[in-house]
Amino acid sequence: MRMGIIADIHGNDVALRAVLKDADRLAVDSWWALGDLVLFGPRPAEVLELLRGLPGIRMLRGNTDRYVLTGEQPAPHATAADAVCSVDLVQRYGAVAAAIGWTRGVLDQAGSLAVLDHLPTQLRLHLPSGAAVLGVHASPRADDGQGIEPDVLDAQLRPLLAECDADVVVGGHTHVATDRLLDGIRVLNPGSVGIPRTCGTAGWLLLEDNGDSLSVDQRSVPFNVDAVAKDLYQRRHPNADFVSSILTGQRPQVRDQSTA
Repeated sequence: MRMGIIADIHGNDVALRAVLKDADRLAVDSWWALGDLVLFGPRPAEVLELLRGLPGIRMLRGNTDRYVLTGEQPAPHATAADAVCSVDLVQRYGAVAAAIGWTRGVLDQAGSLAVLDHLPTQLRLHLPSGAAVLGVHASPRADDGQGIEPDVLDAQLRPLLAECDADVVVGGHTHVATDRLLDGIRVLNPGSVGIPRTCGTAGWLLLEDNGDSLSVDQRSVPFNVDAVAKDLYQRRHPNADFVSSILTGQRPQVRDQSTA
């Protein structure tokens, strides 16, 4: 059994196509997509169409998918008054609201918005070797906040995995490829397809189970960043400047894990 796992595509069909091309020669049997599928990139409808055409595809909902559905945003402040007093925060909220509205409108026009409405928050699978695998967006506890990454302390990660009832936990959200062992649980993150930490390099994960053991292949593949940036402007995406600057490395990625 060979399963491809992807996360945090963020409406970037160019990066997704690069990943799928890389996977073509690897005989992937099935796919998991671990959320944050559509927000911020120029092609949310095309991303959903590509995903739905994959063999054995199962998808879950990430925090930004939830924002597209509900209009919610994270609240990194104690009160509404705190938000009003911060010009940067007000501008940030306005930018994200514009991206949510644009993405929702594109999906609604394409007849794809309902796809997000039916996505679960977790996926489960028993591999041929008997290992139980749990797929989440950020952690088994929530779709935002602290997620799986190499440098998070065991003391922070342990409560997130408590009572997860799995031998392997795979999550996205942090955009950082991860493979670690904690209290007998293999903890994995495929990295991000659409807004990777390493500019222009989409990350994904290949799980292979031969009935006796599990192997993990953390993979990365280059994609055409300039084509994505050009598409953002051509489609008049309201966050074209900001998203392009992140994709090209001109602006550091926001470390607030509740928004990406």
